[in-house]
Amino acid sequence: MSLAYTAPIGRRGLWRKSLDTCAAYVRIDLVEERMFPATTILRYAAVVFPVLLYFFQGTFLNATDAFAFMLIGASVTAGFQDALTALTNRLQFAQERGTLETYLVEPVPWALIPIAMNIWRSVTGTVMAAFMIAFGSLLGAQIEWRSIPLALLVFLVGIAACNAIGTLAASFIILFKRGEPVIMLYSLAAGVLGGTLFPISVLPEWIRWVSYLVPHSYVIAAERQLLMGDPPAEGLSPLLSLAILTGFSVIMFAIGLTVFDRSLRLARKLGILSI
Repeated sequence: MSLAYTAPIGRRGLWRKSLDTCAAYVRIDLVEERMFPATTILRYAAVVFPVLLYFFQGTFLNATDAFAFMLIGASVTAGFQDALTALTNRLQFAQERGTLETYLVEPVPWALIPIAMNIWRSVTGTVMAAFMIAFGSLLGAQIEWRSIPLALLVFLVGIAACNAIGTLAASFIILFKRGEPVIMLYSLAAGVLGGTLFPISVLPEWIRWVSYLVPHSYVIAAERQLLMGDPPAEGLSPLLSLAILTGFSVIMFAIGLTVFDRSLRLARKLGILSI
């Protein structure tokens, strides 16, 4: 991508351009949040109901640990959902309204766009997960608050992994106008194989290995080890899960950003994009 830009934009370094681009997308999201406050309020209010559901299930089973077990899995899954779908939703929205090209004329590498677009939704996903944990704690879930810093670090690395998967889905949107197959396939796999509501040890051995390809499983297992007063005996240690997640994020981001950049260039060559 080579376009000519006049001063002062042309004289800014790549690092400054990248920061300005990220800040601009965050400002856009903040404007949208202010424009539609009811949507924001309802999004957070909606996560109260699953917490209540798991609370009553735990009460029915007379097992406080069961409530904390399901609460942590559900909060991680809910928090990750924004990171998985934010980029594809925004790109599809832009394509439908013919404004996608305006995102691509920024004087920064195209590979930066998925990262910049997902910053705010990554923050809101983290806040949503924390809100669910805090609300569950008020209902009686035993949470080890001293482990919050490491639990937050694990969650943020998991968010990065979900962003990488969302970038792959965005590549499909650029070329085929649809990103649902990738997100839908991953969401189904994460829901069944990620251990959201049950330990992956109950899965048949012939499919259990697939759960180790799903970042959700590492994050949920690590969060339970860190946050539950009486964590499950099975599962990897939080530090090992963090190391695996970091490696997964680096590899998947490298693949996802490369595919995204090449998809844009191919779309430009085929005339799908008008730039």
